[in-house]
Amino acid sequence: MEKITVSNITALYFSPTYTTRKVVCAIANAIAGNLNPATSGTNGTVSGEMNVTTPLKRKQVPSFSHKDIVVFGVPVYIGRVPNLIRDFFASIKGNGAIGIPVVVYGNRAFDDALIELRDIMHGNGFRCIAAGAFIGEHSFSYTLGGGRPDATDLSIAESFGKDIAAKIASGQIPEHLIEVPGNPYPYQFYNAKSKKNSSIDIRKVKPETDPQRCNNCGICAMLCPMGAINPANCAEVPGICIKCGACVKKCKTKAKFFSDPTYLEHKEILEKNFTEPRKEPEIFW
Repeated sequence: MEKITVSNITALYFSPTYTTRKVVCAIANAIAGNLNPATSGTNGTVSGEMNVTTPLKRKQVPSFSHKDIVVFGVPVYIGRVPNLIRDFFASIKGNGAIGIPVVVYGNRAFDDALIELRDIMHGNGFRCIAAGAFIGEHSFSYTLGGGRPDATDLSIAESFGKDIAAKIASGQIPEHLIEVPGNPYPYQFYNAKSKKNSSIDIRKVKPETDPQRCNNCGICAMLCPMGAINPANCAEVPGICIKCGACVKKCKTKAKFFSDPTYLEHKEILEKNFTEPRKEPEIFW
C-alpha cells in the first residue's frame, strides 16, 4: 500500500452556469471531510476552489504536486470537453497529483467527454483513480435536466467523495489507467440532426439582446467564458460564442436570448427526445 500525505484538495472547474461547480465542490468537500487529518495531513476542508471559466481566471495556468488531490470538472458540449478551452485544460500540470475527472451533461449523454478529460489529465501527469459523469441543467434549456444537480445528485457526489477518501486512506491507488466509456482518440462530436435529418450547425449563432430589458450592467460580459461580449455595449458580441448559456441564464433582467431558427429547432429536439427518462450519475473506478 502507498501511504499518501495530502497537502491540498482542490475543486477545479469550468462552469459557466455553475452546475459543474456544484458537483465538483460536493465531491471535493466530501473527500476533505472524510480524510483523517492525523494520517493524511489535511484539515478536513477543501484547500481551494479554482475557477477557470473566464479568460481572467485562465491567465495563470494551474500546476499541482504529488501531494495534491484535484477534482477536475467540465460540462459536456456536443459530446466532448469544451473544444475551444481544451488547449488550456491540456496545459494544467498534475506532476503526480491524484486526479478525479468529472463531466456534467444535460440528460442526453456524455459521449466521449469523460474519456477525453481522463486522457487530458493522465497525459499531464495526474493519477486518475476514479471518474464520474453527473447531470446538470442543459445550457440551452430549463427543462432538460431542469434544476439539476438536485439533492439526489449531490448526495451521490458526496458519497463518491467519501469513497474516494476511503480509497486514498487505504493506500489502494490503482496503477492502471481507469476505464471509462467512450471512443478513444480521435474523439467524436455529437452529430445533431434536424427534423429533416440534416446536420445542425449552430457554431456561428450568437445571443441577442432585448434593448427594453438590458441596462448594460455588464454581468453577461463578465461571465462570458470566451470574453465574447463587449462590456461597454452588452448588445455587441464580436467574439466567439460557445452557447454555454451563462449570459442568458445569469442575466438579472432576462435581456439575453437566442432566436436563431436552427438553434431553437435543436433545442426543441433535445427537449422532446432527452428530457425523459431521467439519467442518473455514473461512477467509474
